Amino acid sequence: MRDFLDKVKEVFGREWSGEEKVLIMLCCVLIGVIYGFLISPIKKGISVGNNNGNNYNEFADDYWLDDEE
Repeated sequence: MRDFLDKVKEVFGREWSGEEKVLIMLCCVLIGVIYGFLISPIKKGISVGNNNGNNYNEFADDYWLDDEE
């Protein structure tokens, strides 16, 4: 356990370049967003679609056959 703590201190004690700092911040933000999605409660269920009321489904049985002739 002591060896692990020494390695952690070594990682945080070294010099970080600008690119590494940006990458670490980006990873932390993305992990936080994913974690937030996973623990958030689903209040109205999961729905795929925009529910705008456009549902005209009154086709005749031979609708597709009329176009081919």
